[in-house]
Amino acid sequence: MGMESGDDEFMTSESNSVRTSAGGSSKAPRLFIKEMIMRNFKSYAGEQRVGPFHKSFSAVVGPNGSGKSNVIDAMLFVFGKRAKQMRLNKVSELIHNSTNHQNLDSAGVSVHFQEIIDLDDGTFEAVSGSDFVITRVAFRDNSSKYYINDRLSNFTEVTKKLKGKGVDLDNNRFLILQGEVEQISLMRPKAQGLHDEGFLEYLEDIIGTNKYVEKIDESSKELESLNEKRSGVVQMVKLAEKERDSLEDVKNEAEAYMLQELSLLKWQEKATKLAHEDTSARMMELHTSVSSLEENLKAEREKIQESHKTMKELEIVHKKYIKRQEELDNDLRTCKEEFKEFERQDVKYREDLKHMKQKMKKLEDKLEKDSSKIDDLTKECENSANLIPKLEDNIPKLQKLLLEEERMLEEVVENSKVETERYRSELVKVRAELEPWEKQLIDHKGKLEVAYTESKLLTEKHEAGRAAFENAHKQMDNISGSIEMKTATIAKLQSDIEKHKLEASEARKVEQESIKEQEELIPLEQAARQKVAELKSIIDLEKSQGSVLKAILHAKESNEIRGIHGRMGDLGAIDAKYDVAISTACPGLDYIVVETTAAAQACVELLRREKLGVATFMILEKQVDHSSKMKHNVSTPEGVPRLFDLVRVQDERMKLAFYAALGNTVVAKDLDQATRIAYGGNLEFRRVVTLDGALFEKSGTMSGGGTKPRGGKMGTSIRATSVSGEAVTIAEEELSTMVDRLNGIRQRIADSVKHYQASEKAIAHLEMELAKSQKEIDSLNTEHSYLEKQLGSLKAASEPKKDELDRLEELKRIIVTEEKEIDRLIQGSKKLKEKTLELQSKIENAGGERLKSQKAKVNRIQSDMDKNSTEINRHKVQIETGHKMIKKLTKGIEDSRKEKERLTEEREKLRGIFKEIEEKAFAVQENYKKTQELIDQHKEVLDKAKSEYEKVKKIVDELRASEVDADYRLQDMKKSYKELELKGKGYKKKLDDLQNALLHHMEQTQKELEDPEKLQATLADKTLAEACDLKRALERVVLLEAQVKDMNPNLESISEYRRKVSSYNERVEELNLVTQQRDDIKRQYDEWRKKRLVFSFLLDEFMAGFNTISLKLKEMYQMITLGGDAELELVDSLDPFSEGVVFSVRPPKKSWKNIANLSGGEKVMPKPLFYICVILSGNEFQVLPQRIPEVCLYTFGYGNNDTFHYFQTLSSLALVFALHHYKPTPLYVMDEIDAALDFKNVSIVGHYVKDRTKDAQFIIISLRNNMFELADRLVGIYKTDNCTKSITINPGSFVVCQNAA
Repeated sequence: MGMESGDDEFMTSESNSVRTSAGGSSKAPRLFIKEMIMRNFKSYAGEQRVGPFHKSFSAVVGPNGSGKSNVIDAMLFVFGKRAKQMRLNKVSELIHNSTNHQNLDSAGVSVHFQEIIDLDDGTFEAVSGSDFVITRVAFRDNSSKYYINDRLSNFTEVTKKLKGKGVDLDNNRFLILQGEVEQISLMRPKAQGLHDEGFLEYLEDIIGTNKYVEKIDESSKELESLNEKRSGVVQMVKLAEKERDSLEDVKNEAEAYMLQELSLLKWQEKATKLAHEDTSARMMELHTSVSSLEENLKAEREKIQESHKTMKELEIVHKKYIKRQEELDNDLRTCKEEFKEFERQDVKYREDLKHMKQKMKKLEDKLEKDSSKIDDLTKECENSANLIPKLEDNIPKLQKLLLEEERMLEEVVENSKVETERYRSELVKVRAELEPWEKQLIDHKGKLEVAYTESKLLTEKHEAGRAAFENAHKQMDNISGSIEMKTATIAKLQSDIEKHKLEASEARKVEQESIKEQEELIPLEQAARQKVAELKSIIDLEKSQGSVLKAILHAKESNEIRGIHGRMGDLGAIDAKYDVAISTACPGLDYIVVETTAAAQACVELLRREKLGVATFMILEKQVDHSSKMKHNVSTPEGVPRLFDLVRVQDERMKLAFYAALGNTVVAKDLDQATRIAYGGNLEFRRVVTLDGALFEKSGTMSGGGTKPRGGKMGTSIRATSVSGEAVTIAEEELSTMVDRLNGIRQRIADSVKHYQASEKAIAHLEMELAKSQKEIDSLNTEHSYLEKQLGSLKAASEPKKDELDRLEELKRIIVTEEKEIDRLIQGSKKLKEKTLELQSKIENAGGERLKSQKAKVNRIQSDMDKNSTEINRHKVQIETGHKMIKKLTKGIEDSRKEKERLTEEREKLRGIFKEIEEKAFAVQENYKKTQELIDQHKEVLDKAKSEYEKVKKIVDELRASEVDADYRLQDMKKSYKELELKGKGYKKKLDDLQNALLHHMEQTQKELEDPEKLQATLADKTLAEACDLKRALERVVLLEAQVKDMNPNLESISEYRRKVSSYNERVEELNLVTQQRDDIKRQYDEWRKKRLVFSFLLDEFMAGFNTISLKLKEMYQMITLGGDAELELVDSLDPFSEGVVFSVRPPKKSWKNIANLSGGEKVMPKPLFYICVILSGNEFQVLPQRIPEVCLYTFGYGNNDTFHYFQTLSSLALVFALHHYKPTPLYVMDEIDAALDFKNVSIVGHYVKDRTKDAQFIIISLRNNMFELADRLVGIYKTDNCTKSITINPGSFVVCQNAA
């Protein structure tokens, strides 16, 4: 409520002020800001009205962080500044965001402007219709829109409108943001970079002379570019002039060369005519010699044909014998292999036969035993059968005798019957009772005897089977032991075989390694031998060298003369194939190669001083021109090699010497190819040499012939300059070491061969023993298998069958039962027998001795009858058992006989095979002996045939050598004839070519030569017309060739010279053109610079503005500091724009200093100050003056350690006010410009601002009471709930109200 009433009061008083001052005025209208309305802008939530502002001086106050600076940010936003200038990264961040106001869509600021006219009494008059509102709205998508009076607009229209009202948006000097005052003082005299700003640019921007800077810079860059271009063209002109002048001597040399070449062509023409005539004469002589030699060669060939025919016949016979010898050797080897195979088979069959004999012997033994058993059993059965009838016959006799004796006994008894009747009747009764017992006893005893006998036979059978089974086991164990022993023997044999094989393999490996080492060592030995030969040849060459070469090489080794490389032939190497070719085609191989002309002159002086002779020197520095030609890739005719490319060198620079000597000389295989290339159309490759030394020169001449072509001027390896005897000794020792190593290796190879041959022989013997042992093991395994197979039947035989066991058990039961029954019967009849014996005894006693005797006879007869019955039963059982055993043994014998018959058949079969093998082996052995005899016989025949063949072959070789020699001479003659013929054709063709070349050269010389008199003098040479021989003509040609070769001109230099002259003229024209362009741009640059200087100096605008600003600065600084001094100085007074402006100040009672160099010593501690505290509670406030003790200054950040540069701030403010005075604007907005000032200076600045507000509006954000107490309007900023709000008061009205209270 208090705020609203205050605003109404303020608006009412201001309206009255306007109305009362509507009397009119002659002053120009000015723009001022009435108020600002912010909607959701930064810390302002909702729609907040800031203002209204006073037309003169308004102060914005409030606590730190309340949103004071956002007022200036709002103005910057409306004036179109970027987010960075408002301390943000993007426009969307301007939208307010707090707890109660989130996700707002936009933020906007509206600034209300109005034009007024200031009246003399301090009031103002509003210009009718001048009100307008500029609004800018920011959105979430970082876009924004402008509005003028709620009409959609744009940035250009807004800036144009504000500029039209006097607001300086270009320089923004009316907006002083927080911290900008201190930045002004930190400026350099002049900008250091494109985007930098110094005092000069700062002042030029205010004065307005910077409009020429861009044009001057562009002109300066263009001028600099043209100067650089002109410098380049000048250099090109100088270079072209230098090249033209440098080619003038070369051109003269080329002209002299063309005249010399013309003379050479004339002499070549003459020499070719003479050579053609000489060739024709020599061809006639050769033709006669060829005819004679052909007749002799024909006779020689007839002899060779006859001898060759004889040799062919002998060769056929010899080859036949050799083939027969090979066949016999093959047969002998085959016999050995076959016999070895037969030996292996013999061992196998012998072992098989031995094993079979053992088996047959065992079967025979078994048959003999079984037969013997059958015989025994048969005899026993026969005896039993024979005894049974006898025994059966005895029984009736005994019965009859018993009856008689019993009758007699009865008689005796009858006689004593009365006495014994009682006993006898009793005895009869007893005997009647005893008789069944006796019968049973006899019956059971017979059964017991039969059961016992049968049980005994079965038990003996089982014992025999068990014994056979155990014997088989024992034999198998013995065989297994033998197998183990044989296996161990085989393992040892195999181990020995592997050992010998390993030894043989090692020996072969040693042999292979030694052979490989020998193959590697042989080339080394050959190289060492070649090295020794080359070293010896070098020594021989040194001995044969002339004193000239020795002296020069001595001077090189002693460093007496520097730059000597040596003899050219020793500096390179070539394959032996091309030795003759290079020795013929390169006469310069004996030249001495030196580095410089000075070295060559020193060598000549040495030879002259020592009076040693003459030498030719190849100077490398003079051959540099060949380096480019040397590197060109050339395509030779017919793909022949270029001789220069075949030379190998250690130092690549020696290639120059060889190229200078050889050029593009090529190597042909033979004379035909050389002729085609030399007289072909390619002039570059007219110098050709053949492998045998025929040489075609470019002039058309040809050299060759002789019995043996000359070579040896260049080695296959690069020779050392000199060789010591010690080096030769070392090389010979190396060779000796190589030879010893080679001999050692060869001996090692021989020892290895002997070793592995002995090992192979031992291996063959061991393999035979191994095969024999293996066969024995196979035989033992077979026997073991046989026993193992028989083991089942033997085991079955040793183990009684179930029925037999049952029978044995049954027999045991029968025996036990019978024994028990017999015991029972004996026990049962014992009393009866005793009673019978007692009665008999009584009867006998009753009968007397006679009765006893008769009774004894009866008893004896009865006993004999019982024995006979028992024997009959025993023999019957024995016969039955014997028949069973005989049947079984008979079956076993049949099986054994069958096995024996089978083994007999196999034995016979083996014997047949063995006999067949033996016969084959004997046949092979006989064949081996016969073959050996045939070999021995055939060797004599072969040696004889070989001797005859070699004898005839020697004769044929001698004849062929003679033929080859004759043929070689014939071919040489034919070749010479053909060469002469080709030479004749070549000379004829050469003559035509020379005449054509002369015509062409004449035309070319007349065209190229500038002085015709030189040509006429050359053609008028008298020596050409004189008569001479071929030798003199060739000497003249060689001399001219040497002179031409030594001249080594650049024939292209004439045309090149003309091109250089043309290029020089073009460069001069280009220089003139560039100079003209440079001068035009220089004039333009000077004109722009003159305009700037004229604009600055003649019109005095820049200097006037500069002086005005400087004077005002001085005045402002003196006013603020109360006694100090300040001034702006030009670093270069002659050119104010070159070095910039220096801002210097002299604080009170101090010396002059550059503003940027003020030290910490000039910092001033502010005095204790009065501070106004605004206490806000809702919409009410209170202003309380309160003195803050000096000790608290440090707490508020004004202590000595935290103050800004005090005088820098004063100096910057003085400059800002001076600039405002020079170019005033209707509006000024400043943010805490007094922050670093003390109370006194704040008061001075505040009163100055108060004075300046008469014709301008000032809006200043300040916390200093000396400043805002002077304001005409106070805008209070405060924050509640993180939202900024404002309140506006009129201090004058507040004071009146306070006084009234």
